[in-house]
Amino acid sequence: METPSAPAPGDGNSAPASSRVTFEDMLRSCDQSYYQMLGFPDAASYFEAKERNLLAQYSRQVFPLLWPILEKDSLTRFNRLCQGWSRLMGLRGFIYPEILSSIVANNALRCARVALQGSSPLRGRRADPNGRHPYGYTALHLAAETFSVEMVKLLLRHGASANHRTEGDYVIEGLLPLHVAVENASMHKYLEDNWADGHSSNNLISLLCLPEMKMYLDTTRLIAQHTHNIVDELWDYIDKKKFVQLAILLLASQKQLHGPINRSRGKANLNGFESIRRRTYEAISGLHLQMIAMVNEGKNGSALKKLKEKKEALLTADALVGIIDKAGQDLEDYIQTNSEVVPK
Repeated sequence: METPSAPAPGDGNSAPASSRVTFEDMLRSCDQSYYQMLGFPDAASYFEAKERNLLAQYSRQVFPLLWPILEKDSLTRFNRLCQGWSRLMGLRGFIYPEILSSIVANNALRCARVALQGSSPLRGRRADPNGRHPYGYTALHLAAETFSVEMVKLLLRHGASANHRTEGDYVIEGLLPLHVAVENASMHKYLEDNWADGHSSNNLISLLCLPEMKMYLDTTRLIAQHTHNIVDELWDYIDKKKFVQLAILLLASQKQLHGPINRSRGKANLNGFESIRRRTYEAISGLHLQMIAMVNEGKNGSALKKLKEKKEALLTADALVGIIDKAGQDLEDYIQTNSEVVPK
């Protein structure tokens, strides 16, 4: 997920000192009170867009100063920069989503705490943990991509939601932070080099339990704990035959899946594993009936072959669900007690 250093950054170079203007100077040119007084119907939206454009100009001056600070996570220099901004911008906040995203992308934990807490230099004006970057993602999406467990914990502790989806022209739409974590974990070179479709489910689970994958599972587990409708997300991976993603999410969420999922009155109080299995069995039964009907009609072509392949995929998914249902806690204990990567 690309994180630009500033909105419309141009060539990325800071402006000469003689040409710099403060954000406060810029805002003087867009006082909306006069137009609102005249009843101009679009005054608020017009000046919001104009202020946003001015912020982009100001950011081109700020980000060249900010990035070196974030790369070193220098709290002293960040506080000094915050104090300068605070004087320039008066009562207006300045930890916009672009800035928080830059902090998270650099995994600058100390700077992130200041921004999210609204500490002394910010005079209580804290960053919005759910603010959406103009490219369409939140800070938690970025933390999920970089697999920073501590950053994920920090964002969640300050109110970040794990249920906001990406949106806009610059991202794949509809992705939860959980999807970002699972998909990136599934593309880890370690898995690509050691497992392929057709290998046994036991082999896949064994690879996921090795120390090389612990950081990825820990991040996914933490985000999964705060994500709604985990069973639906698992079923989506089953439906798309994404077995690596399915195994990762099953292993990361096995504790919450063992808890009750459906508490509605008059309905069975199933846990997550039971709910997935019921869906799987129903799907397999439906496919089996379709296959029998095709055979009875004398059809034995590509359509029947596709049904057989889909049935095999469901059986593979059911095997993964069964293994992690029965051995999930033992696997989790093993992962947590064997976390040191052995040098090659």
